[in-house]
Amino acid sequence: MRSTPVMSTATRSARHGPKLGIIAVVALLVAACGGGASPAPSFPAGSVVVHAKGLAFDETELQVPAGTAFSLAFVNEDGDLHNIAIRTEADGKGDLLFRFDPVASKTIVVTAGPIPKGNYFFLCEIHPSMHGTVFAY
Repeated sequence: MRSTPVMSTATRSARHGPKLGIIAVVALLVAACGGGASPAPSFPAGSVVVHAKGLAFDETELQVPAGTAFSLAFVNEDGDLHNIAIRTEADGKGDLLFRFDPVASKTIVVTAGPIPKGNYFFLCEIHPSMHGTVFAY
């Protein structure tokens, strides 16, 4: 019959101590870095914020100040390229009042306008089914 050596607590601690120390340091680093969800982005006060997700805008109506520039925050949650163009007519027709180049999977803040008082249309030029109305007041 073979006997199994009995390991003392001191031997176990010496053997596993470095591993446990590394695990503790990693846990502290994760906790210090937050380890959770990223905080929501902050945008300039009064920004018009539009999200693109699942080939759709989260807003179908935008209210913007007439005759003055404003901040437009665009959050593209898709891997697909999207942009926003504001036109005088629906379906991508009419005069172009504003646009920015398409972006994928990122957040941008741009200065838009000034746009004259009136009702206009916005769309993604790549995916025209993504559209809505702009009310400049």
